Parts: sequence; structure tokens; C-alpha cells
Amino acid sequence: MSVPTYLYGAAHREGRTLATIRRQLGYFTPNSPGEQWRGASDASSLPVPPDAGPTTPSRSKGVVAIGATAWVDNYNLPVHTADVAAARRIARAVSERGGGLRSVQAMGLAHGEGVAEVACNLLDPATVGAEQVQERVRQLAAEQGLAVGEGYFTDFSQEKIVELYMQICNQLKQRLPSSDM
Repeated sequence: MSVPTYLYGAAHREGRTLATIRRQLGYFTPNSPGEQWRGASDASSLPVPPDAGPTTPSRSKGVVAIGATAWVDNYNLPVHTADVAAARRIARAVSERGGGLRSVQAMGLAHGEGVAEVACNLLDPATVGAEQVQERVRQLAAEQGLAVGEGYFTDFSQEKIVELYMQICNQLKQRLPSSDM
């Protein structure tokens, strides 16, 4: 499969971040009603040359980003408002880049009818975890007169993956015939 390939983290010679690639490719620039990004409007050219593969993407395959980084938790919080700009203000304030919590990246998105979302990458979940992000987003939303729902992980947390792995190992161990040695 021949696909334009972008590298990030330890896989990239300069350690470029995934967020940098996404910014360069326009992923964070709204291009549809509702202030959302709905995919590249012109898939025939790329604003930044890929690290490998063809320089022209196909509509059916797009591009791929491959990286090597430390564990990242993806934690999203619903904000009960249709005002995406409000969610973006909260996201900016909670993110390290905006002067907020260390090792947190965040962006505000439309999430459905009357709901926006603050989508967060917790780059060092052992230092700043979901509970701290939940509380800070709740405070920031309250300052704007908004309510925040319970956040959720978009995938399993690191701890949950280890727990599931151990369960599988124990199940496999129980299935093995015992030895009387």
C-alpha cells in the first residue's frame, strides 16, 4: 500500500509532535458548518511533504501518521452548550499551551445537538490525570455558566490495559494442564 507517511515523536529525526503534523495538514482548521473539520477539501495536494511514500494522496487511502511516544490517555469531557467557541476557550485554558495544566493538550469540538466537547490528550497521565482535568474543566465551565458532564476515555487507560492483560494471562494459565513435577 503506497500512502503518504508522516513520522512523529521518536520516529521523526526532530521529534515532531502529532499535533504539529495535524496543524500543518489543516486538521484543526474548521472547513464546514458547525465549526468542524470534515476532511481535506482538496486531497490532490499536501501542504507539507510526507517523510515517506508518495507526495500525492489518494482519496481512498488518505495519509498515515506513525510515531513512537510515551503513553497518552485520551480523555474527553462533554460541555452542555451548543457554543463551540465556549468549549474552545475552556480547552485553551486547560491546556499547557494556553497556560493551564502541565502535559495536557486540548481542543474544543462540536459533539452533537446542544453539546460541545473538550477533547484532551494527557501526555503524562501519572502527573496530571483525568480527575484533575475533570475538575479544572468543571471550574472553567462554571465561570462561563456552563455545566460539564462526566468525562470518558476514548480508549482504555494504561492501568485498564494492564488489568485486562493480567486477566487474560490468568485465564490462559488456568487452561494449561497442571504438572506434577
